[in-house]
Amino acid sequence: MAVSERGYDPTDVKSIVEYSHKLVGKTLREVTDAPELADPHRRRGSFGNAVEEYFFKYPINSDSAPDFADAGLEVKATPVKEVRRGKKKELVAKERLVLGKIDYNAVVNETFETSHVMKKCSDMLLISYLYEPDKNPVDYVVEAVAEWGIPQKDLPQVRADWETVVNKVRAGHAEDISGSDTMYLEACTKSAKGSDRTSQPFSEVPAKPRAWALKASYMTAVQRKIIDGTQEIPRSEAEKDLDLLTLVKKRFDPYVGMTAEELQDRFALSRSKSVTARITNCILGVRDNSEIEEFAKAGIKPKTIRLKRNGTPKEAMSFPSFDYFKLLERDFWRSDFYGYMQQKYLFVIFREDEEEKDVYRLASVMFWQMPEADLEEACRCYEQMRANVRAGRAEDSVKSTENRCCHVRPKGRDGNDVRLQPYGEPVVKKCFWLNQKYLAGEIARGLR
Repeated sequence: MAVSERGYDPTDVKSIVEYSHKLVGKTLREVTDAPELADPHRRRGSFGNAVEEYFFKYPINSDSAPDFADAGLEVKATPVKEVRRGKKKELVAKERLVLGKIDYNAVVNETFETSHVMKKCSDMLLISYLYEPDKNPVDYVVEAVAEWGIPQKDLPQVRADWETVVNKVRAGHAEDISGSDTMYLEACTKSAKGSDRTSQPFSEVPAKPRAWALKASYMTAVQRKIIDGTQEIPRSEAEKDLDLLTLVKKRFDPYVGMTAEELQDRFALSRSKSVTARITNCILGVRDNSEIEEFAKAGIKPKTIRLKRNGTPKEAMSFPSFDYFKLLERDFWRSDFYGYMQQKYLFVIFREDEEEKDVYRLASVMFWQMPEADLEEACRCYEQMRANVRAGRAEDSVKSTENRCCHVRPKGRDGNDVRLQPYGEPVVKKCFWLNQKYLAGEIARGLR
C-alpha cells in the first residue's frame, strides 16, 4: 500500500508516531471503520489487532520482528483502568505488558544485549487506552501515545531481572521460576491450562511455559511518567549501573545504628503514619512527599519491621481490615489479600539494642514478596475464614497455630468497632496477619 493511502511513512519512526497522535482522546469507532470487535474477555488482544488492521492498515501477523520492521518500531496497545484512591481517581496499568514467549532452549544461548527482551523494548510505540468492561473495544478511548524504550537508568535492574530468570534455566531449574524473583521484568506463566508443561535444556523436569513481561506496577509508573511525572532517585556517575537493591542498601548504610526518632530529627520530619516512607524518601534523596519512580515501577511499599534481639518481629504484620461480604464473594485469587501477597515490600528493619531494652536501631533493608510456594498456604487461611463466614461463624478467626504463614484476628479501635456480615449480628473488624515466626524466617532468609 502506498504511503499516501496509509497516511504515514511505514519506514519512518517520526511519521508513524505523528500519525498515531490522531488516536489520542478518540475511539477506533471515531477514527476508523472498524466493526464491533470480539469480546476481550474471550479474545485477548482484539483492540491491539484492530489498531494494526484498521488504523495503521497493515495485516496482522505473528512475526517476531518489530511491527514496523523497516523502522525498527514495535507497536504495543496497553490498557489502563481507573481506580479510586480515597477520594481521588487515577489511572493504573490494567495488566503486565507481555513481550513474547520464552524459549528455554534458546534463551540460555543469549546475552542480555542480544536478547529477545532488548529487541522488543529498544523502541516501542505505546498506545494506552482506557479499558471499560461495559464497552465494546471500538469504543475504548485512547489516553496517550508515546514512543518509548526502556530508559538507560532502568537497564541495570532489567538486566538483573533477566539474569535471575536465565540463570535458573541454565542451572536446570526453570520449574522454580517465580514472579516474586524480580523487580521490573518478569517471566509470567503463559499457557492455555495451568497444567501445561514444556521441556527445559538442562533438566528432565518439565517447567511451566512462560513469557517475558514488564510488570503491571512498572507499566503503571511508565504511564504516570508519560502523563504526570514522578521523581527518580538521583544517582551519581558511579551509581548509574547499580541495581535497585544495591542502590537502596548503599544509601541506607550511613544511617545504620540510628533510631527512628533520631532519623526523624535528622531530616526534621514531624511524626505521622507515613513517617517511615518519608524517612525512606529523605535517605534516598527524594522529596519526602513524592512518589519514588523506581518503587512505583516495581510496586514496592516501604514497611517498618522491628526485630527483638532473638530475631523475632516484635509484632505480626497486619493488612487492612476486610469486608465480610466481599470475603464471601471473592475467592483468594481475586481477593485484596492476594493483592497484598503479590505486593513487593521494602522492609526497613530496626533491631532491638543489645544493651538498651525497647530501643530499636536501623539494622538493614531488604525487599520481600511472598514466595509463590507459600501462596497456597495463604489461600488455605483465606478460604478457612471464608468458610467460617459462610457458616454464620464470622466471629471465629483462623489462629496462627492453624496456618504456617497467616492468621486472622481483630483490627479495630475496640470491641465496639464492628462491621456488618452476611449471616448474623455485626462482628468486630478483622484482618489477615503474617505470623511472627513465618516473618522471622523470611527475614532471616532474605538477609543471608
